[in-house]
Amino acid sequence: MSKSPVVAPQIDEKVAIYANNLNFVYNPKSPFEKHALKDISLSINKGEFVAIVGHTGSGKTTFVQHLNALVRHQSGDLFVAGLNLADKKLDLKKLRGSVGMVFQYPEYQLFADTVLEDVAFGPRNFGVAREDAYKLAKNALETVGLDFEQIKSKSPFDLSGGEKRRVALAGVLAMKPQILVLDEPTAGLDPQGKREILSLVKSINKQNDITVVMVSHDMNEVYENADRVIVFRDGGVVYDLPPRQLFKLEDQIVSMNLEIPQMAQFTNALEKQGIVLPDDCITVDQIFDALCQLKGGSNV
Repeated sequence: MSKSPVVAPQIDEKVAIYANNLNFVYNPKSPFEKHALKDISLSINKGEFVAIVGHTGSGKTTFVQHLNALVRHQSGDLFVAGLNLADKKLDLKKLRGSVGMVFQYPEYQLFADTVLEDVAFGPRNFGVAREDAYKLAKNALETVGLDFEQIKSKSPFDLSGGEKRRVALAGVLAMKPQILVLDEPTAGLDPQGKREILSLVKSINKQNDITVVMVSHDMNEVYENADRVIVFRDGGVVYDLPPRQLFKLEDQIVSMNLEIPQMAQFTNALEKQGIVLPDDCITVDQIFDALCQLKGGSNV
């Protein structure tokens, strides 16, 4: 008896990432078997900025490593940038050109003699002519706020920590990805460096319409930057909400060993006093402006 052909689901063209009943098991049928992903179902639209959070071992890293096939698909549906990752003939080169991965401490991946050669390496490796690769590198370096003429001939190892982080990001952007995956992008940076990198990533997301998926343990960063937050626990998705809505669930969040962002604590406390601010009031400035408007129009 012949098997029925597997029919791929119809994916809306606005969707950048689609998973349905995605499962993954490490070391299957062995004493070390671990069910890392359990029936993951979610979708992320093009141009969204989505944060993925969860304690160690929750499955978040395994999931994002699926997105450019660092971890290969086992079962369930997974479509990324229009490609079916269940396809045995999957074009890995095309996938990895569409999904840019920025790992934790990406500056450790810098290796070339000059910044220009380092940033141009990705396009060159994908067959882009040298001069065209240099143009892509120039555009990428300018996108991350670096002076091309000033920095192109420097050794990446002579740069400051923040500059190295920007060069590493430029190396990914030079590939012109549709999706940018960031694993703890501010790890090891001082507060000013963190603000600069996140502002840069948010600008790239909005101005270049690049889908951003950020893994982070810093709930303050998540709260202030993400459009949505997907919470993983024990291999499954337990919440998928806008940040303001998610962090109103204080007891549930704390029970998962996650912190409540400072501004969320503040607005939650205001709500308990009957002062309800719009859900898009996230930052200090936004909250201050909303409170001033309330004060001007009421007896608050």
